[in-house]
Amino acid sequence: MSFMSKIVLATTLVVSLYAVIVFLFSFPAAQRALVYCNWLQLPSKFDVPESYGYAHNHARNIKITTSDNVTLGAWHFVPLEYHMKHQLREKEHVQDSVFDAALADAQYDTVIYFHGNAMNRAAPWRVDLYKALSEKFRRLNIITIDYRGFGDSDGVPDEQGLHLDAKATLEWLYARNVTHEHISLIGHSLGTGVATALAYDMTKEGMPPNALILKAAYSSLPNLIFEYRLLQYLPILAPLRTMPPVQNWLLSKLLHKFDSLSRIEFVGCPILITYGAKDLEIPGHNSQQLFHRAIYGSKASPPLFTLQWLEHDQQIQRTIVPNEATVFKSATHRPQIQLVCLDHADHNNVGYFDYAYQAMADLTGWQR
Repeated sequence: MSFMSKIVLATTLVVSLYAVIVFLFSFPAAQRALVYCNWLQLPSKFDVPESYGYAHNHARNIKITTSDNVTLGAWHFVPLEYHMKHQLREKEHVQDSVFDAALADAQYDTVIYFHGNAMNRAAPWRVDLYKALSEKFRRLNIITIDYRGFGDSDGVPDEQGLHLDAKATLEWLYARNVTHEHISLIGHSLGTGVATALAYDMTKEGMPPNALILKAAYSSLPNLIFEYRLLQYLPILAPLRTMPPVQNWLLSKLLHKFDSLSRIEFVGCPILITYGAKDLEIPGHNSQQLFHRAIYGSKASPPLFTLQWLEHDQQIQRTIVPNEATVFKSATHRPQIQLVCLDHADHNNVGYFDYAYQAMADLTGWQR
């Protein structure tokens, strides 16, 4: 076989394999595997949070039951101030009522954390985030859940199921006398769609959260899938943008939308959108687009989503924090809406940068 024949054969094989991958993505099971990656797991000791470096009795392992009878695994971290005040480290066993009292106490706030795809609530970068939140905000309860099909939770993930998981977590807090004014929502990556949908529902019910915080957000999955980079460097479906008929066909088969763009303008609480300037998985213009929609709504003509339009918008205040971040705030919109571009962050390490927590404190009123 000649060299040219080998080139042709290899090219044919690659194109054929790619066509098979695209075709498989039109099936529900393949979509689920690629969107959620919940099959990617590591063994974890969910019932022993101390094994991840937390103080004894700082966290408890809990179970939350959804309206469709799915059991979710979750952790509840009490505020460090409460943990020290009640000397929980020195006690061998603490009753659930003691943890519940930390939630019901009006001097403490509570945040629900919705993580991204793959792994579970015990993934190393998530463990580090809970520690940082606890240490930065010592009067903060933290609830972090594993969606259905993740970690030790039952079930199989889909968009409606994850929405039920979020609602069940909220109801679990309501049952423990936590009011909506003391509940904030944080979502990362996949979790930004879950958090935004819950904030939207809470607003419709007249009980908006204290704040909505989005990290490394996407505007919607239909907008993202053709530019998403797997493992930061592999834009699997990007070539389809040159083939509109195939692109439209695949979009018609997409079962999971997570359309934050259509919801965020109706969220009635302060909003913080944070992303890394070096994020190669989800381009930063997704966060910029959400910021614009939250301020101006869907009736406004969308700008070209670059930092330049933000810099020239007279209604947007820009602040540069040297070597840390560029901060954009609406000068007129109430409640406050902020966009923070962290200079040195990428997709998964937004929580490693101090200004991310300063922005949270500025928006929420949490004490640092």
